[in-house]
Amino acid sequence: MVKRKKSGELIIDSKELTFQDEEKEKSAAELVIANTELAFQNNEKEKRAAELSIANKELAFQNNEKEKRAAELSIANIELAYQNDEKEKRAAELTIANKELAFQNQVKEKQAEELVIANKELAFQNKEKEKRGAELSIANKELAFQNNEKEKRAAELSIANIELAFQNDEKEKRAAELVIANKELVFQNDEKEKRAAELVIANKELAFQNDEKEKRAAELIIANKELAFQNKEKEKRAAELIIANKELAFQNEEKENRAAELFIANKELVFQNEEKEKRAAELIILSEALMAQKEELRSANEELHEKAQLLQRQEEKLIRTNDDLLGLNQHLEKRVLDRTSELENLNHELKALSLSKDKFLSVISHDLRNPLTALLIASDELNRNIENHIFDNIQAFAKIIHRTSHNILQQLNELVDWAKTQQEKTTLNPERLHLVGAVNQSFELLKANATQKNIVLENKVPFDIYLKADALMLRSILQNLVTNAIKFSSQGGLVTVVARRIDKMVEVCIIDSGIGMEANISENLFMKSNTATVSGTNNEKGSGLGLIFVKDFVTQNGGTLRVESEIGKGTCIFFTIPEY
Repeated sequence: MVKRKKSGELIIDSKELTFQDEEKEKSAAELVIANTELAFQNNEKEKRAAELSIANKELAFQNNEKEKRAAELSIANIELAYQNDEKEKRAAELTIANKELAFQNQVKEKQAEELVIANKELAFQNKEKEKRGAELSIANKELAFQNNEKEKRAAELSIANIELAFQNDEKEKRAAELVIANKELVFQNDEKEKRAAELVIANKELAFQNDEKEKRAAELIIANKELAFQNKEKEKRAAELIIANKELAFQNEEKENRAAELFIANKELVFQNEEKEKRAAELIILSEALMAQKEELRSANEELHEKAQLLQRQEEKLIRTNDDLLGLNQHLEKRVLDRTSELENLNHELKALSLSKDKFLSVISHDLRNPLTALLIASDELNRNIENHIFDNIQAFAKIIHRTSHNILQQLNELVDWAKTQQEKTTLNPERLHLVGAVNQSFELLKANATQKNIVLENKVPFDIYLKADALMLRSILQNLVTNAIKFSSQGGLVTVVARRIDKMVEVCIIDSGIGMEANISENLFMKSNTATVSGTNNEKGSGLGLIFVKDFVTQNGGTLRVESEIGKGTCIFFTIPEY
């Protein structure tokens, strides 16, 4: 009976062991399925990460394309502005040619009128000559008649003597009149020859003016053709600009689409991470259930010790696998965090590039305004002089316009080079600069502005001072400060630039004799929040950005700024730059 009882218990234990083995195999199969599903999710996650990397590369490529298009658009705008300037120059030349042609026509008409008067006077003199000839012929006939009478009267001596004496007196009078008539005839002949010579000269001058008129007409035709060609070129450039704008808009839309896809991919990655965490939690629960079954098997039958050890080794392997998966998850999470940080850095760089672009456009619009204003002043003065037929100063104004245009082109090229350095992250390019030459260059650009207000520009910088600074930034600093000094100076004022060495630095001062400013204004003059503008003494307008550029450029070159001003007595603005 005891033996049967033990046999029954053994059978029960065997069934229970078999059931536990089946449960173990099911758990192991579920674990294999869970691992397979986890591996699949990891593969999907890697695919998503690869797609995210491709999307990021494509986004970077589109941003580069956008920058290229923006650069092309900027070049197209510059070229269009240049063509407009050329068109305005041609139009101005055409206007001058038309005025000159009208003036020549007026001169020609005056000369034609003088020629008509000369012809009338010559005809009158010819008629007077004919009259004098007729009078001379009558006088000769009368003299012959008197000689005949004299012979007849010779017989009558006494009467003849008296009559002869009288006739001799008359003869002498007639001879004197004849001499006078001959002299007058000679004089009229000389006058006639002079008039004929003047008529020949006038005809030659008229022919020359007709030739000049034909040349001017030919030049006018060529100018009109060139103007029509430039208009066509302008229309082509405008069409290209429209196409570039459309392409830029399309790229922006593509960029937004890519950003939306990237946002969706990030959401999907977050969802996969959450699913992964759920699977990991299920795996932990499954591991805990296996450990419980292990304890039950150990207490049920010591004979299954070897199987229990095998199960333990499998559990250790599973734990190592779980640890590997956990490490892989941590690695993937780190990669996601690193990629997120890279995207944030990329966004910061894009914002910095956008700010740099805005700053570049502001520098162009502000720094080019002053020389363009000088060019406009000179061209307006030249136009007024031509309209008033004042040609004495044309060459001087033409030289000013040519020199200012050349300086504007040079300045524009420097701004484009500076923009390239901005894109290459090299915002500062210090070099050895001669301060006297830099000040003279700024004076040359602003000479027309000063001349309009009869302001004297005075350079008192020592010749032997050299600076270590960025050339474009130094020119912008000087140009903005001298422009403000002219702007706030009255008619007939004085603007002076001086400099001195202080502890391996050079302190430069721009002094004006203008209206000055109050202390609360001078203290906040270079603050970025202070963008309010004040009109000049001739109601000159400004953008309020010039002094902000000055503050930024001086700081980048390692210098400082300060202001001394008094109402009604002028202003002194000091800035320092390292000495070379």
